[in-house]
Amino acid sequence: MLEENSPQLTDLLQQAQAARLANQLDHAARLLGAAFEKHPDALPVAKELALLHQQRGEWPEARDCLELILAQEPQNAQALNVLGHICHVQGHLIEALGHWQQAVEIAPDYAEAWQNIGLAHEHLDQQPEAIAAHQQAVRLLPDNARAHRLLGMAQLDYGLLPAANHCFDRALALTPDDPENQWQHFFIRALAGDFPQAWPLYECRFQLPGRTTPEHDFPQPRWQGEQLAGQTLLLHAEQGYGDTLQMIRYLPRVSERVERLILWVPEPLVPLLQTMPGIDEVVSRKTDALSFEVHLPLMSLPGIFEDSLETIPKTVPYLGNPSPSAQPPRKVGLVWAGSGSQPLDRRSIPVTDLAPLLEAPVEWHSLQWGQTAPGSLHDHSSELTDFAATAELIQTLDLVISVDTAVAHLAGALGKPVWILLSPAPDWRWGHEGSASPWYPTAQLHRRASGQTWPQLLKSLSHKLGLVQS
Repeated sequence: MLEENSPQLTDLLQQAQAARLANQLDHAARLLGAAFEKHPDALPVAKELALLHQQRGEWPEARDCLELILAQEPQNAQALNVLGHICHVQGHLIEALGHWQQAVEIAPDYAEAWQNIGLAHEHLDQQPEAIAAHQQAVRLLPDNARAHRLLGMAQLDYGLLPAANHCFDRALALTPDDPENQWQHFFIRALAGDFPQAWPLYECRFQLPGRTTPEHDFPQPRWQGEQLAGQTLLLHAEQGYGDTLQMIRYLPRVSERVERLILWVPEPLVPLLQTMPGIDEVVSRKTDALSFEVHLPLMSLPGIFEDSLETIPKTVPYLGNPSPSAQPPRKVGLVWAGSGSQPLDRRSIPVTDLAPLLEAPVEWHSLQWGQTAPGSLHDHSSELTDFAATAELIQTLDLVISVDTAVAHLAGALGKPVWILLSPAPDWRWGHEGSASPWYPTAQLHRRASGQTWPQLLKSLSHKLGLVQS
């Protein structure tokens, strides 16, 4: 059996660490397996195994190793910090927060643990506590751009725009080429409605780590907005369905500058958009037969036209035909949840929170995709096969009430009255205050205040619906 401090064990661990760092994980596992077999109680083996399991995403095994370490070293703040991360990944945020708090009690200068505490409080919608934790991290790491950025993000979520802007300025000064710092500069400027300053920064989205925005490697150049006689432009969708529905408002402008316009969008949008004026062809995938001279991501159009808050195309409907709304609204469509693709989904409303709204004396229709409607709503899930079918149903309604989803954009594009329900930390396109939207004249923005619950906001909307019925 190898002694814990033997040269043979040390050499084996060094080889395993080198293999792990070189991403040769199977080789590292074999080396550590041999070390564990000869010395199962050696703390250095458990520590290296924990790192390997974490790198491989083997969370239960990593947790077992960390608990073995903590049984022997209960004051090991680093092990507590990593255990907190594993608990978070496994969906146990409260337990994770407890481990991180233990870590800073043992090591008050442990900045990474303070940052994790801040992020946990943000997930729990406890913004003052999040800000306090991130402030502690900034005090410990005054020249760390990420620390300033995380503090700014927590302040932004709490509506403290000047303080957040100061943090983002500091982060950008420290690492000006970091796309995450550039993104926060875009976001806060767009949120404030300063679009001329925001649009150039928006192009950093393609460099964001873990981005969902595809950047297609076309040999053709990007369109810069110039007049193109006899040439074809390919506009390609990015991000979510709602982003596409928001930006197709620009297509009439675009078609005036190019000979031919091809729109590449996800398949569920094709039936809705294929008859839109100004588009020569709508496709859902790129083939070798697709011929074009220039291309552009759809979300870059506002920057191409250098639009301000005042010059955004506001004419609605730009989809479908105008439909007069009954007064007062009697048939109301409802969407209460997003797609669930966002890691921190603040926009969705739990079904159990809908009860106060559903007390309103109207005829409720579910426009929710992928979820069964509560008993009091007409369930149309089998009819919502694509966006054309959804648009057809919306045209029969008097009002749509939706959280920040593609259906909210669709209703706005159709010129239908729509109440959009926003969390205290809304997306940039909705601004940080006010009930009107520069993008959709028929929209009313209903903002949940910090500290207010969804049922409290929905009760006030139910009362409003009741008043217009009387």
